[in-house]
Amino acid sequence: MFRTRVTDLLGIKYPILLGGMTMNGNGELAAAVSNGGGLGVVAQNPGWSDKSVRVDTVRRHIRLARELTDKPIGANLTVMLIDEYTQSHLAMLIEEKVDVVTTSGGNPRKVLPYLKDAGIKTICIVANVRQAVSAQEAGADMVVCEGYEAGGLEGADELTTMVLTPLVANAVDIPVIAAGGIGTGRSFMAAMALGAEGVQMGTAFLPTVECNAHQNTKNAIVASGDVASLIMHRSTGVLSRVLKTEFTKKVHELDKRNELDELRALMGGGQRADKDKPEAFNRAYRGQMLGDLESGYTAVGQVAGLLKEIKPAAQVIADIIAEAETIAHHWAAKCDASLAPSAGDAPAKLGA
Repeated sequence: MFRTRVTDLLGIKYPILLGGMTMNGNGELAAAVSNGGGLGVVAQNPGWSDKSVRVDTVRRHIRLARELTDKPIGANLTVMLIDEYTQSHLAMLIEEKVDVVTTSGGNPRKVLPYLKDAGIKTICIVANVRQAVSAQEAGADMVVCEGYEAGGLEGADELTTMVLTPLVANAVDIPVIAAGGIGTGRSFMAAMALGAEGVQMGTAFLPTVECNAHQNTKNAIVASGDVASLIMHRSTGVLSRVLKTEFTKKVHELDKRNELDELRALMGGGQRADKDKPEAFNRAYRGQMLGDLESGYTAVGQVAGLLKEIKPAAQVIADIIAEAETIAHHWAAKCDASLAPSAGDAPAKLGA
């Protein structure tokens, strides 16, 4: 029922993509999403590892995903800085012959030609119309327009998915994928009505069986409510949406008061969660991978309040599609009923 240019280009059953999710886009989760009919995407730093070994870590997760599914698999590439590391990451993705690469965090113009030459489909994540048009001109196959509702890093323009999606759909000819605030059949159908031909979801796949996020973090997400998230780091200009906790509320208050020195001390201080793991100093790592939400944080989108159960990734997709199909049939029936002529009405003339 939901065949679009996105499903045709990617060779998938349903137009549902796994968001990159930095640490939490592990190989097992990517394979589970692909096996469920969507597109699984391996993140750019699954589980977290030092840059010196990160490319090899990502490679292992890609190969694990390939062992667990024969369906298409994608990978995320951050292009904020085209340095030696990014170039080696790009080379590895080409060597591994991933089916799709999603780019995020910067201008993809310098990497798209290499991916295109390798026959890899490209999807660029954008936060405004200018970026979408630029991605199309650079040769991207598709764009993800990510609204302000999304978890993690936010666009400076703070455009919502409801507004951004039709703006981008009007501005480009390539397929548009909506992201931000999507995690149910209702929001899936809303995205389609806005002009999207697919959706990308990150937060909706965090509380899944296959995701490598800590159980404490998954439990906190499904226990959250309508005001589950807040924006951190507005004073620095690097906006990030995270799960609302006592720790992140403290960060938020320091941010509001522009107490940058105290904020830096808070984000960089504290005791080691594990003396044998230097990465435990990373506050996001503490929250996402160690489940320590008292001194760490996890990125989540506003849709977190709608997620009430930890379940397999394939079930997440199945539930969304089932609800979307019910809505589609309901809409069709309502439209048919409203267009049906009343008794005694003269037949409508074509062109009238």
